[in-house]
Amino acid sequence: MSTPSTIPRARRQRGSVLMVALMILIVLTLLVLAATRGSTLMERLVGNSRQLDQAFQTAEAALRQGEGLLDQPELPNILDTAGWYHHNDKPAPDWNTPAAWDAAANGKLAYSIDHDGDGAVAQAQIAIEELPPVPDPGGGLNPTEQPQESTVYRVSVRGYGERGDTFVILQTTYRR
Repeated sequence: MSTPSTIPRARRQRGSVLMVALMILIVLTLLVLAATRGSTLMERLVGNSRQLDQAFQTAEAALRQGEGLLDQPELPNILDTAGWYHHNDKPAPDWNTPAAWDAAANGKLAYSIDHDGDGAVAQAQIAIEELPPVPDPGGGLNPTEQPQESTVYRVSVRGYGERGDTFVILQTTYRR
């Protein structure tokens, strides 16, 4: 007796499931690569922003340090002290240009600060310039009186971030 075969015929395989799975994997890989590139860019932006913020904070602290030097009862001899300038005898360059800071880097007062307490120190340079005397704003307008003059100083600082490749230049005037 012969019994009919219960084994089904082998169907022809076409591999369409394999092709769909590979296409989905390629799309997912491209999405992951785009997300990685975006997060890397954001990380760089945040790091640069942190460096700029540290440079500004360092410059601001150095500016207060420079003003504190002007609060002393006795100022140093401007002609003999590095970082101090006088409008007639030892004129200062234009501190708004980075080239002026680079050209005389050794001739300025140094200031350093550790922002995070982790030992990474940010540096700053300070330059103090005595400006020409100006009339005292608190003086009278009487033409017969000799007007009082005040000594005014310009404090210029260039502060760096911890890496040293980002800097901020700040200036203030200080009446003594």
